[in-house]
Amino acid sequence: MNKLLLAGIYALTASALAASTAHAVIVQGTELAPYTAVTNQLATSHGVTFASANYNGVTFTELIPGTWGVYGCETWALPSNGGWYNAPILVTFVDPADGVTPATVNTLTANWGDGGGDFDAVDLRAYDLSNNLITTQTYTGSTFTQITLSATGIHRVEFWANTNVGSGTSDTGFDWISYPTPVSVPSPATAALFAAGLLAARRRR
Repeated sequence: MNKLLLAGIYALTASALAASTAHAVIVQGTELAPYTAVTNQLATSHGVTFASANYNGVTFTELIPGTWGVYGCETWALPSNGGWYNAPILVTFVDPADGVTPATVNTLTANWGDGGGDFDAVDLRAYDLSNNLITTQTYTGSTFTQITLSATGIHRVEFWANTNVGSGTSDTGFDWISYPTPVSVPSPATAALFAAGLLAARRRR
């Protein structure tokens, strides 16, 4: 491949990665009305969307008195009655410029748990833009625990309760989640076209 083309691709990638490390964003579970089903309402304000696999979705719920956060909602439990138990939470990053374009971060931190005193465990699975699993970790704790996940090009993160490691009442709720401003990364084809344009312009000069 032409050296200028490669340089253009590398420059685009480096720029996107550098931008993704600035301007931390935080979701605290108080950005919407209590017990609101959360999907894409925070797409442009926070660069994130929420979903839950095989359950009723994700909601902002009061886990313990005075502590609000983000929780999955079981089919059998109202959000106001602890609907977070064992329901997976899927977090997907989008470009806040339009709330739709897929975007990535390189790290995220969450204050996870339920403060209930039992031994909980959660599996975090991170996927890139091509839906490849790029890293997975299991976290445990008997109270709220700050957890951090880092990898290059995280587009989607899944929180899954792990009852094989934790108690049978392990849950996937978290008090808050923070991350750098999500940045859309040009696909290889787009980067190649951009670099080719630079090369053509140089040749014309």
